[in-house]
Amino acid sequence: MPALYRKFFETVPQNNITEFKATSGVNQINFLIPAVQGAVLSTQDLMLSGNLQVNTSATAPLLTSDFGANAKGFGIGLDNVLGIHNIIDRVDVSSMRGNTLIEQRLNYQLISKYQRGVQAASNLENGKFNGQQLCNSEVRGSRNFLSRAAFDDAGQDFALQLNTGIMKTNDQTLNLSAIGGLMIKVYLSEPINAFFNLNPADAAGTTIGNQFTYTLRDVKLFGRYQYMTPDVISQLSGVSYRKTDNLMSVIQSSNDTLTNMPQVMQLHKTVYVAQPNNETSNNADINNMATNGVVGLKNYLLSMNGVRLPLDYSVECKPTIQELPTDSGLAQRVKGNAEQSYLGISALSDQFPPTHSLVNAENQAASLGDQFLSQNLNCRNVDIIGQNYSFNFEGYTVAVPNDMMSINVESSVKNDETNLPDGVTPSTSRNITGQSATQNMFIEYQAALNYAGMTGSR
Repeated sequence: MPALYRKFFETVPQNNITEFKATSGVNQINFLIPAVQGAVLSTQDLMLSGNLQVNTSATAPLLTSDFGANAKGFGIGLDNVLGIHNIIDRVDVSSMRGNTLIEQRLNYQLISKYQRGVQAASNLENGKFNGQQLCNSEVRGSRNFLSRAAFDDAGQDFALQLNTGIMKTNDQTLNLSAIGGLMIKVYLSEPINAFFNLNPADAAGTTIGNQFTYTLRDVKLFGRYQYMTPDVISQLSGVSYRKTDNLMSVIQSSNDTLTNMPQVMQLHKTVYVAQPNNETSNNADINNMATNGVVGLKNYLLSMNGVRLPLDYSVECKPTIQELPTDSGLAQRVKGNAEQSYLGISALSDQFPPTHSLVNAENQAASLGDQFLSQNLNCRNVDIIGQNYSFNFEGYTVAVPNDMMSINVESSVKNDETNLPDGVTPSTSRNITGQSATQNMFIEYQAALNYAGMTGSR
């Protein structure tokens, strides 16, 4: 929609303009965008910027020299796909008109991680991902952004677009007068969830623990107002955007069926992300945002209301990791998941043919090697089960208001098998097969907000 003219703005947090900390400080950043007369807001223009400072204690900064062997910062890691997004735990977007919650993005890190699956490793090394969002193709590359020269240095600067539906997938403008202004609340993640140990078993350096902290300084929100005539603004009666919810369940056996009811009218896709149940948070030795899939996946079957839909067959992995020769090297252990990968990439990219992707055999083999050796050197693997319910037709969705959606998964959960990280071979292997798995069923659907009654639909 054409605008008469535009004005850029920059606003500081309402609650604290100096610094924010997840520990021993303020861990919530509040921004207020007022209802400017005659202006609308393009949410895709909003950029959060600031400086990140990482400390090894309350008084000691993480220095570049600390990355050497036998140094206190040797073992620290940051998810190289998420980068700076890994320190954000949750984002709330509210209307100041009646303090109405428009969107609440829970599981912010995990959603951002799997959605980055449409990038190539080379993309993470260059451009905005590397220069502004602290990403890299390897964990050691993203780690280099965490150090600084001295305690009073500004630290690493960053700029990012907050990954919520209304601020990323919304291509419309918001009627600020109708909304009454916008409140954006950013909740920070605990350091033990944001950072992790590169190699907990390596005695060459002291691994990280609860003593590591971080601080965000000089945080600002940058955007622009678009000014329009009153008659054009009056036609803006609502906004539609894509929301994401997480319907969680637990895989408790090697053959398990899990069921949920999305209860939405315009379903775009479902994305299943499985994680070892005992390692999904508060574990400094694990990347809490790893998306390595179900251990030892053999096949899966999707159904709706007890009928096989949208596929009338189960998707099989042939060969499975368990069927490979026992003397095969870690780098060669890749399951035959071509169809699973194809469907997952199609769901992530929303287009055909798909372009780049982190869903590939190279990342899968590297992540399996990390699991065998209990290390976190490569976090690029996005091994999901995905299904696109728009079937690559733009604007097409599926209504599932009262439908029961199920997935049957055959895997090695609670069933130690050959070639898998089961705590037996090698001796440093993590016992992933010995624990149940948390299954996150992310549903992406079209939502709408009506300005008249500030009511939403899904």
